[in-house]
Amino acid sequence: MGKAISKVSLDSLRKYPDPACDILIKALAAYHNQDSSKVFVGVGSDDVLAMSFLTFFNSERPVLFPDITYSFYDVWADLFRIPHEQMPLDEDFKIKASDYEKPCGGIVIPNPNAPTGVAEPVEFFEKIVAAHPECVVIIDEAYVDFGSQSCIGLTDKYDNVLVVRTFSKSRAMAGNRIGYAIGSPELIKYLSDCKFSFNSYTMDTITLAAGVASVEDDDYFKEK
Repeated sequence: MGKAISKVSLDSLRKYPDPACDILIKALAAYHNQDSSKVFVGVGSDDVLAMSFLTFFNSERPVLFPDITYSFYDVWADLFRIPHEQMPLDEDFKIKASDYEKPCGGIVIPNPNAPTGVAEPVEFFEKIVAAHPECVVIIDEAYVDFGSQSCIGLTDKYDNVLVVRTFSKSRAMAGNRIGYAIGSPELIKYLSDCKFSFNSYTMDTITLAAGVASVEDDDYFKEK
């Protein structure tokens, strides 16, 4: 990664970075064996999640997410005036799939959940995604590399699921602020349309180079 950063020319820093982040999107698409049209990137997964709340959660029905989970879900819901309902975990701090079967305006579930660390198999999430074709289900995989199964494969089968990931945890790059989402081309287009309608903030040139280097050096990532 250091070599990649050192190769960034000083002259390139006089210019604004690529707002579309094409080099990183292509690297992530290749890494996950997905088409580039299925990848969206943002300045950290917080940026991706906040943009997703703005883009997809506009129903009068509440968005559902756990009551013990990432603390920003309810902050964004309150900030953007999105109706929401926090579903209680069971006595073992596990998410109850049955709580997410009712009509709603969207769903957000981390896998594994944080701060509990409890993970569920892909089948658990597929049942929820399949039951809600009318709304978007976001699966937040910030900690997925620490032992749980990724649900990225569901994006090939369902148009309503968005998987969000970050470089801040397993890739130890929190200082670079890199997040991304994988979903159907339709969902990614809507996200991009929303972002570029008002949000001009993107990753800087050095961060893009570092992100690509991290993705391409998979041997180092798996070793560490």
